[in-house]
Amino acid sequence: MALVLVVLVFGSAATSSSSDTAVDRQEQLVTVDEDSSLWPYTSSATTFEERTLAINVVVAGDPAETRRHLEERSRGGWNETAPEQEDVSATAAEDVVGTETAWGSADGSTRYVYVSSDDDPTGGTWLDESYQVHDGEYLGSRHHIRAYASPDSGDEWTAMQAHREHWDWFRLSHTVTSAEDSQRYVEREFMDRRYVSSVSRDHLGNGRGFDSDGWVTIIDLNTDDGDEGGPPVHLALIGLLSGAMLVGHVTSRTAPRALVSARVRHAFVLAGTLIGLYLFVRFGAIAVEARLGDLDPRFVAGAFYPLLVVGLPVCTYYFARPLDRPTAFAAGSVGFATAILLDYTALGVTRLPVTVFVHRFSTAIALGFIAVGASHAERIDPEDHGFVRMGALLWGVTLLVPLLRFL
Repeated sequence: MALVLVVLVFGSAATSSSSDTAVDRQEQLVTVDEDSSLWPYTSSATTFEERTLAINVVVAGDPAETRRHLEERSRGGWNETAPEQEDVSATAAEDVVGTETAWGSADGSTRYVYVSSDDDPTGGTWLDESYQVHDGEYLGSRHHIRAYASPDSGDEWTAMQAHREHWDWFRLSHTVTSAEDSQRYVEREFMDRRYVSSVSRDHLGNGRGFDSDGWVTIIDLNTDDGDEGGPPVHLALIGLLSGAMLVGHVTSRTAPRALVSARVRHAFVLAGTLIGLYLFVRFGAIAVEARLGDLDPRFVAGAFYPLLVVGLPVCTYYFARPLDRPTAFAAGSVGFATAILLDYTALGVTRLPVTVFVHRFSTAIALGFIAVGASHAERIDPEDHGFVRMGALLWGVTLLVPLLRFL
């Protein structure tokens, strides 16, 4: 499948205002066949100014066959993404976050592409997703594909935007962490298959999207193919098991028998409780989601979220009571930070925006202040230092900031 890069200069129709000089009026279109061209990005609205992620896979072949290959013949566990399983305002690590609340309509997650005919590139149309498929858990980590089939029944191509995302319990929405990982994952799905004639990459120059280098995967399907058997490989389950083994390994390494003093034991109890509670919320929600497959996963998130919001500060206050001030602060803050580290390690998250690091650090400090205020030394001190109030206030702020989309 030969893709030709062409440059089109849009006039005032490409902008909402002719006086807006900040808008780049030169938009690159990619010719995907003899009759149509495609803008190689997705957009959160039907305008070029709201560009989000770059198109990173194009499949040449019958769109219905492409979808069938993904859902029925691939090695991964691809499933159709139902409306209740779509991204809730999913944002890339470097994208500006919208203002709608996380529990609003999933329509806010719709992404559009621009398609035009070669004889009239300025008279194109905006398309929303033809379908969405995912491999992984909604409340964990997953690969997510938005597929866009040609609006012309005579054209046989499907453009895809594949990315990896994970559920953020503080934002109550998905955060995109990589497009390259999912692009390679989709490539492996189609490599060495009898119904695929070639898998290659072409440089189309659409490198302005998050985690995009401008190279797009081109997959050519054979017109005739035979069925291939073999059960799909459930990589999400393997990742979950490896994460659980990692948690057990770290726990065994961080509990040496030589530490027998009461203060150290209580400190480990506090830190271990925070780690266990946070990981229980993550993997307990994933287990319930898998068990109750027909239930909207957002209801599962709503049931587990109070355990995080209320459970972490309450456990911190209760288990920090026998400790002195420095030990309580260290156990509370380090315990929460360790829980975050283990969670991201189990999910396979390797990159995060700086704002997320700052938020998690602030949250750890908030729990540290609550632990100091609950410590034995603080409670017998006749002077009220207000550490509990300070920690509770900071905890409330760290909960509201991501929900209000300031993160």
